Amino acid sequence: MNTKSVSKFVLLSLIGVFLFFVPVQNSKVPVVLITDTIKALLGPALGLVVVISCTLLVLGLIGARAFHIKALEQYYSGDPVIKMGFFLASAILVWMVTLNVDLPFIQHPEIGGKILTLASTVFFTIALAGTLVIFIIRSGIVEFVSVLCEPIMRPIFKLPGEAAINMISSFVSSASVGVYFTEQYYTQKAYTTRQACAVVTNFSVISVGYIGVLASIAGIEEMYGVLLIASFVLVLVMGAIMIRIPPLSMIPDTCIDGSAPVVTTRKMSFSERFRLAVEQGAARSEQFTAKAFLQNFLQAMKFAQKTIGVMVPTVMLVLTLVYYTPLFQWIGAPLAPVLGLFGVPDAALAAPSVLIGIVEISLPSILVLGTGACAAAAFFVVQLSIVQIIFFSECGNAILSSKIPLGAGKLVLIFLMRTAIAIPLVALLTNLIY
Repeated sequence: MNTKSVSKFVLLSLIGVFLFFVPVQNSKVPVVLITDTIKALLGPALGLVVVISCTLLVLGLIGARAFHIKALEQYYSGDPVIKMGFFLASAILVWMVTLNVDLPFIQHPEIGGKILTLASTVFFTIALAGTLVIFIIRSGIVEFVSVLCEPIMRPIFKLPGEAAINMISSFVSSASVGVYFTEQYYTQKAYTTRQACAVVTNFSVISVGYIGVLASIAGIEEMYGVLLIASFVLVLVMGAIMIRIPPLSMIPDTCIDGSAPVVTTRKMSFSERFRLAVEQGAARSEQFTAKAFLQNFLQAMKFAQKTIGVMVPTVMLVLTLVYYTPLFQWIGAPLAPVLGLFGVPDAALAAPSVLIGIVEISLPSILVLGTGACAAAAFFVVQLSIVQIIFFSECGNAILSSKIPLGAGKLVLIFLMRTAIAIPLVALLTNLIY
């Protein structure tokens, strides 16, 4: 092995691990701290970033469609017409919020009052973490971990070792970063279509920091540690189940270009596997260059911009339904007897929170706190919302904005299936704890 390559692999990997996996302040990793610092520095101007981004998204679209500017046509290549409609709607809505248009949903503190803050948080998280993620995807650590984890990941999850990094990255940064990781490996043919769909819908978990936020919102801060451990275990258990049943099991197990995946089964001793892992890590680290860093930065900015372009109108529409109609209360009512059957305390109070998490993951915690449900019911709601994975304010929209072929219909179906599987598991855990 080339000593210089190995040294580069080790150094870049240590930087990547530090940025994404090492808590340095209040259980936050450096990437999250940098994002929070940028947001704090921008202060009141934070929402302006969203307004500018969505406006430029539409102006660029006009340049591509009306004036056929080649660079802009390439920027929007592959975007379906419906997504372009979302881009236009996002610009209109953020300007309506900025100009404080006198419409109920714009004036509502939980809809128009929060959309710019929510969108800016998602934008900076994706942009910063997506830029720095090169210290993970080009350092060689993914190849190192994938070789070591391959004997475990393939038989249990039918996934390559890279999936281990996907799950860890989501836990320590955000669900959107996990989706971004997956898209990168999917386009590089490290994942097949089925594997990419399985990873984003099973391992795009919210960060450990945000799990603490949900616990605080629901008034069960003392259960933070339990929620962390339980989330990790339940995500693994549910992942092993979901990959084996439709709709994921019915998705083509081919690469993005339709070619058959190259699957290598390597049986070797641990020392041989470790040496191979280091060799592959060192080889990959040679692809870390200044040019690659710049390209990764541009890709991250593009992904962040398009994600909030889809996110803004989607979240505002659904939140309007949440706060102005009894739709989710009607949907939740039939679930009360089901929750009661599994012994969930205060089942009637917890039921409306079961499905609303598909909109925004903090809504179940907010609702269950407002109902005055007991601590056990609050724990059930928070834990369930974490393992449901799919929520359209971030993870769902990141998936829709990616090249991974999962439409809104399939995401809703997977959300419902995860909910059905998770309810008895989380109910059992709740009754064991309380």
